Amino acid sequence: DAFSSFGLSQSANAAMSAEAAQKYVDGLNDLIRNHSRKLANALVVHWFKEQVTPQDDPLEWLNGFETQEQTEAAAQGAARRLLDAIRSGKRADLGNNHYYALTLSGASGRVMVRDWMEGPFENLVSNIEAWFTDLSIVARDGNGQAYDPKFMAVCGALVRELKDFPAPTAATLWKVAVQRLPIPQRLMAQALARFRIDIVDKDQPPFNHARMGLIKAYFVRLNPGGNTTMTAYLNPEHPEPAYHCGRLLAILSNLQRAALGDVGAGVVQRYYAAASQTPGLIIGRLTSNARNHLGKLEGGLAHWYENRIADVMGRLGDGAPRILDLNGQGLFALGYYQQLAALREGKKTNETVQGENQ
Repeated sequence: DAFSSFGLSQSANAAMSAEAAQKYVDGLNDLIRNHSRKLANALVVHWFKEQVTPQDDPLEWLNGFETQEQTEAAAQGAARRLLDAIRSGKRADLGNNHYYALTLSGASGRVMVRDWMEGPFENLVSNIEAWFTDLSIVARDGNGQAYDPKFMAVCGALVRELKDFPAPTAATLWKVAVQRLPIPQRLMAQALARFRIDIVDKDQPPFNHARMGLIKAYFVRLNPGGNTTMTAYLNPEHPEPAYHCGRLLAILSNLQRAALGDVGAGVVQRYYAAASQTPGLIIGRLTSNARNHLGKLEGGLAHWYENRIADVMGRLGDGAPRILDLNGQGLFALGYYQQLAALREGKKTNETVQGENQ
């Protein structure tokens, strides 16, 4: 009875002195000042059983490094090095450490605990390393890997403006990163929707790296054992026809540009939405029309494009799928993006192609 409130047994509230209440208030305020980050309209605070320096704090890496001069995968590399040091015994001081994290938000003038996480420090480092590994994606220009995205950049990739990002979704994505959980399909769907908008609206910034990395990470984590076919760079051996349908659209888009130059609303702006949902109805028509574009190119370049189209068509087996579900549309987007990055990395001109054919 002493631990209930006004006879309400489900409350299980215990009496607390004013001194004890002030101490936990002071402790929480200190965590908010020195060990917190804002997630949309929520706040995450964290601490460790034993003291950890900021440079060894994996949760700080989620927020990203201030400079990205060293390598593209700065955060991923830092997590991997620390994980190796713990497992080899070089950082035995961290091996037995634990982390604790609270997700807080306001509710009618009170502080509400939205989530609680804790676990071994080594697991935390491993999960953060996996987060950046799974998000890794080729840069839009094809030259190397894109920089590790800050956590809020991943959040911002799902909405038009970051201020529109709901606190519960931010808390969910944070938990996905910290505890190495599967990425909910609804988040992949949001990223995919924003990607399609960028494709159609040429005024929008093209190919957000964090967005493409999140779509890729969704597929990596879709299977419990991981998805080895989904790589940061183009995978010509990918087993899914939907992926190769996206690749084919990228090649046809480049072919159109090579033949006609900038035509404003090109094949991608006009047909991407339909091709990514019903490729069986669209891809054949676009491939047939490609013959007109091939006829406008010099022999060496036309031959190069013909070989690329034939190679991808050969991966489709009996033909392009008639309809793609949401996962198929995600694979289509990744195939399109990674193929386009590969074409940009190895840009072909009439001279280089002719040189290859000599």
